[in-house]
Amino acid sequence: MFKTPILLVLYNRVDETHYLFQMVRKMKPEKLYVAADGANRAIQTDYQQCLKTRSIIMPEWKCDTKYLYHDQHLGKSKNVFQAISWLFENEEEGIILFDDTLPNLDFFHYCEQLLDKYRNTPEIMHIGANYLRRRKKYLQNSYHFTAYAFTWGFATWKRTWKDFELEVQDNAEEVFSVIDKYVKNPFEKLFCHRIYNVLRKYKLDYWDYQYNFHIWANNGLCISPNVNLVTNVGFKKRKRRIRKLMRKTAPILPLQHPDSIERNKRADRYTFKKVYKRRLTRVFADWFNELILGQKKEL
Repeated sequence: MFKTPILLVLYNRVDETHYLFQMVRKMKPEKLYVAADGANRAIQTDYQQCLKTRSIIMPEWKCDTKYLYHDQHLGKSKNVFQAISWLFENEEEGIILFDDTLPNLDFFHYCEQLLDKYRNTPEIMHIGANYLRRRKKYLQNSYHFTAYAFTWGFATWKRTWKDFELEVQDNAEEVFSVIDKYVKNPFEKLFCHRIYNVLRKYKLDYWDYQYNFHIWANNGLCISPNVNLVTNVGFKKRKRRIRKLMRKTAPILPLQHPDSIERNKRADRYTFKKVYKRRLTRVFADWFNELILGQKKEL
């Protein structure tokens, strides 16, 4: 039995949820939390898809299973925020997976070991699962420390989520000073400022960015593995430039730990240049349009 609590955040992806649950079933967690968004009334078949997705989660092993199933459609960010907040109302730490992710088995043990190792290290706030380089060139250990919180499957603590707010606060000067501590390159700095300004101007609830800003505001660092542990299968249905970010998973155990906690700025420069600069500017535009269209549909 796997002792670390696992949270599954679902919506309407039937096939993807099936494959995700098969991996969870192999681990047989003692505690399983399942949160699911409600159907979007603007989509005719959504109610049926949501019901099918929920029906997949049927643990047959001895398991303390809790459910948070919404009747109303909240949207991605509100659903994620409420789900993780609910998890940490009950637990001190946990693993979070989404219905468009597929982990390998090493991911669960990697998370459990690092949750234990850094439990009392406030500087470490997030344990990510993604490595998007095609080749390892200079990363020698099993993982490195980064400023960027990849959220396609991760683990964290209640202490990290404490005081996190989904709504963007109207305190640009304070946020910019936080960004400037982490980001020195003028282009990266401008990019982060613009992201915050868009979120603030349009009152967007976009949890990924706000979560990363929250970590920076608390002087935190994230952990990123030096192999990929979770595949984002949701990319399969997106444009080619986004599908290129998909990576196969690979084993990581036994873990080889770094000698010290030090941000790998070289890896972060690569992350921004090859991933954020190319991905977030375009993907953000795609998701922004989808979010706005979604809001229009519900009017």
